[in-house]
Amino acid sequence: MCANLSITPPDAARDDSWFWLHGGSLTQDTRRIAPRHHHARGQILGLASGVMVFRTNRACWSVGPGQVLWLPPDLPHEARSHGAMAGWTLYLHPSRCTNLPDTPFLAEGTPLLNAQAERLAQTTQEGKTSLVTTRLAESFWDEWVALPRRLSGLPIPSDPRLRRVTDHLEMAPGDKRSQSEWAALAGMSLRSFVRHFRADTGAGFAVWLQKRRMIDAQQRLARGERVTDVALAVGYESIGAFSASFRRSTGCRPSRFAAAQAVPPDDKRTSG
Repeated sequence: MCANLSITPPDAARDDSWFWLHGGSLTQDTRRIAPRHHHARGQILGLASGVMVFRTNRACWSVGPGQVLWLPPDLPHEARSHGAMAGWTLYLHPSRCTNLPDTPFLAEGTPLLNAQAERLAQTTQEGKTSLVTTRLAESFWDEWVALPRRLSGLPIPSDPRLRRVTDHLEMAPGDKRSQSEWAALAGMSLRSFVRHFRADTGAGFAVWLQKRRMIDAQQRLARGERVTDVALAVGYESIGAFSASFRRSTGCRPSRFAAAQAVPPDDKRTSG
């Protein structure tokens, strides 16, 4: 059973007396969930280990080790961690968010940005700043705005007929029905299903389904499941085919990804 995940410092998001950037650590040793909420400030979140999945009304994003997620101010979202995790989170005053996208995006963090963010998360957690902190924050900002952005999360259709399909696949990503059978579940002809799905999500169904399965695979690996079991659970009969798809999606082999999830003993503490 998932416990609640607290990742927002009390009252800080709406307090203009705080420095324009503040943050804290994200460390959990169990699977956790943060119910739907929003922040008055923009949020930048990065992970050193583990996996978190963020979901809005229209898309979801899986954040793994080394990745950084942007969430704009006042965007309702929910968050889940899948097993142990360690990382950092920074909140930006709305005045700093005006030139950033008003939709989330995922990026690969650089070693410099991650090191700067970890230091800023520590030094600004209590609202204390110094000239050194100010210079570091501006250096972080320069690195942050220069990051290449991977804008697309996994889109969630708005059409309730299509949602019947995607909601089912969220619970059972290994379901091997044919596209014609998925169309029937949506109450559509195959031609209408293909056309409406692409129009609603911007992706073809086969591409969407593979991405859905890779997100689920990352979550399962983060929970410590064996690679073979994960491959079968997300619909692959061949370990080789699963490994190839996973590597194309994440840039690393499933076994390497699983090994990266281990949180060092000194980091297994609860975030506040």
